[in-house]
Amino acid sequence: MADGTASVAPLPIDRTNLTLADRVETLLRDAVVQGEHPPGARLSEADIARSYGVSRGPVREALRRLEHHGLVTVEPHRGAFVRTLDLEEVRELFEVRIALEAEAAELAAGRIDAAGIAELRRLARTAGEEVARSGRSGVFDTHDLHDLVVRLAGNQRLARAVAQVNAELRLARSRSGATGSRAVEAVGEHDRLVEALVTRDARGAREAMRDHLGAALRNTLTLLQPTYADGRAG
Repeated sequence: MADGTASVAPLPIDRTNLTLADRVETLLRDAVVQGEHPPGARLSEADIARSYGVSRGPVREALRRLEHHGLVTVEPHRGAFVRTLDLEEVRELFEVRIALEAEAAELAAGRIDAAGIAELRRLARTAGEEVARSGRSGVFDTHDLHDLVVRLAGNQRLARAVAQVNAELRLARSRSGATGSRAVEAVGEHDRLVEALVTRDARGAREAMRDHLGAALRNTLTLLQPTYADGRAG
């Protein structure tokens, strides 16, 4: 379609689990955070309804919910658009993420078990091998290791807060990413974090996470600055 909405099979009507609005919300949320609809893209109710094989009612409700979650903006007489973050919003979201994930790392250090240690080591090793082999900047687009640390913290409210912040931050990630040198640095930062968690060093884990995400914030702002400047110039 003209606006890039992918065609998918019509959604089967099954209200025993999720309502149609729930299911459309999930599909749209995934499409937005994965960059299928870039920041600023218009989300046409009619096109989405036709693509998903539903009426416009569930689509309108899904868009309203995504607006509440900070992923979409709805403008009177214009429609719905994927939210575009400015640099200050990116910085603020990152600062919240740093605070939350540093707390998660400290909690995880006191609650980690043998299975968690093994999985942490596996994820860190896999990322390190991938960077060494290909030097791809996209390696750290995944949040597997961070997600695991949050799960190991054992606090569901904290996990939900982290998920919300990261969902909003992904709106900026399609316009930034780790350079090859940054990916190598991040491997070392992950190794330091894993070592602190494995040795159950709560303070060290907190500091390692803060330092790692602080470096990620600086890298992100550096990469986004010219992009936003170009946007203003245009």
